[in-house]
Amino acid sequence: MKFYKLIFAFFLSTLLHAQYDLTTVGNDPAATNSSGMWIVNNASAAKIQGTFYLLEDWVSKGYLTRIDGKVVTVLGLNYDTKSDAFVVKVSNDSIFKFNDTTIKEVNLGNMKFRRYSNVMNAKPSYLEVLANTNDIEILKYHGKQIKLGVKNPMTQASTPDKYVDVKRVFFKKGNKVTETKLSKKQFYKLFDDKSNLIKAYVSKNRMSLKDDKNLQKILNYYNAL
Repeated sequence: MKFYKLIFAFFLSTLLHAQYDLTTVGNDPAATNSSGMWIVNNASAAKIQGTFYLLEDWVSKGYLTRIDGKVVTVLGLNYDTKSDAFVVKVSNDSIFKFNDTTIKEVNLGNMKFRRYSNVMNAKPSYLEVLANTNDIEILKYHGKQIKLGVKNPMTQASTPDKYVDVKRVFFKKGNKVTETKLSKKQFYKLFDDKSNLIKAYVSKNRMSLKDDKNLQKILNYYNAL
């Protein structure tokens, strides 16, 4: 595994023009002024069905946009929902976690993530940007939780514990980020004095709020009012 770490460290440091200082497991990346750290991949050790990573596999291509504006391509990028960090697997038992202080934006597949620190009643977190325009953004939180297995009283056999998706929607207006539900009644209220116009637009075009593409169309219409 040390060999893979050395190869990966050389590759990444070259790719980022020495901007990423890889540290070893157990080191504090903040104390060493680095932008990431090695962690042990113990996802397969637990007897839980599924994974706490956002993607089941590690074959995706991602793009990290740094705070200096430079874009880095990362093969095998994934999102760790437990530690709220973007990671890349180097070997079966070794994963590199990127330090979020160096990252402005992350594109993973067709999803775009940004980190928000002003979320009401929630800790700072990466949120997917579903739609945005001017001072408004509609955001989605991606998490996982463990659903416990159920024991059959007749056979005494139990179904396995498994990870299930947890998704929450947030609405950002100005600097305020609040959780919301995508029910039409609550959604319309977010647009204040233009709520009736938004309601009429959605009704006329028979839009479903569950379709992310419709959310961007609604914000574009709102912005044009």
